[in-house]
Amino acid sequence: MSGGGGKGGSQTTQVQIPEWLEEGARRNIAKAEDISQTGFVPYSGPDVAAITPLQQSAMLNTGAAASAYGLGGADPMAGMPQAQDFGGGVQGYSSFPIYEQALAELQARSPAQFEQLNAPFIDPVTGATPGTPYMTGAQQAAAEAEAEAADAAAASLENQLQTGFTRGIVNPQASGYRGGNR
Repeated sequence: MSGGGGKGGSQTTQVQIPEWLEEGARRNIAKAEDISQTGFVPYSGPDVAAITPLQQSAMLNTGAAASAYGLGGADPMAGMPQAQDFGGGVQGYSSFPIYEQALAELQARSPAQFEQLNAPFIDPVTGATPGTPYMTGAQQAAAEAEAEAADAAAASLENQLQTGFTRGIVNPQASGYRGGNR
């Protein structure tokens, strides 16, 4: 029976990315990370075209013809919401107001969750970028306050050390210490 491969030893495969490709890949990844902070941009245009006046007239005429034979001729537009005007003669219906309503409901019922879901993205009104992805505004403020406190503590320690050097606590000659066994 055959072993199928070489006897003993091991094989290693090493993949090296060319330098020209590596730099381009790094730039591409950095750009992708910046773009990922944009967040979800919902479509706010028309989803469904509205019925044209000619179509409405045809449906009304069909209803009138049906009623001439004793059949019910209902208004085909009964129960339909008013179509929105999107400019340029485009009439239609959009689901965007329902989306906005759902967001407002989420924010009202679960404000912390709403803030956490929006934390990694830029503020769409001000354009402010998130400091750290997945941190809410309150968490970011707390982290910044903690960093400032740590900086202040480090500056205070550095000041104490400098003061100690000048007073001779660390510098024996300045303190009058002459050394030796007295």
